[in-house]
Amino acid sequence: MPRKKKKQRSLLVLLLEDIPHLGQKGEIKSVKPGYFKYLFSQGKVALATEEKLRSELKPLLLETKKEERKQEILKLKEEIEKLRFEFNLKIGPKGQVFSPVTKEKILKAFQEKGIKINKSQILLKGKIKNEGEFEIPINLGYSIQTNLKIIVKRGS
Repeated sequence: MPRKKKKQRSLLVLLLEDIPHLGQKGEIKSVKPGYFKYLFSQGKVALATEEKLRSELKPLLLETKKEERKQEILKLKEEIEKLRFEFNLKIGPKGQVFSPVTKEKILKAFQEKGIKINKSQILLKGKIKNEGEFEIPINLGYSIQTNLKIIVKRGS
């Protein structure tokens, strides 16, 4: 009597960590029941049900977005550290300053260079009314802070 062939069953699983020769964390893969049982016992996979996918993938997506954003901010930090802005002070005949350097002027200089930051990220206290070189702290988020070098000269 001929033997009946068993159906090859496979299960869809969500990988909770990187597994060599199978896939990366967050991927959905098809595995045989025995392999699933082994991986599940080690806490490396979860059965890919709709509820699990929602609950497990959401934090993974947020984590990757957060990491991507942090990398963008680190690149921005390097770019800002290379910059030097020059501003001219308009000084009247009696020595009074008419156009001090403000957050708005620094923000406008960033926009001219194509760098997008908010006014609130520039940590300038008050206005700069003197000549010289200054380092202005810039808060980029994720506890990353850098200094912008500006040079203030006497203008017309």
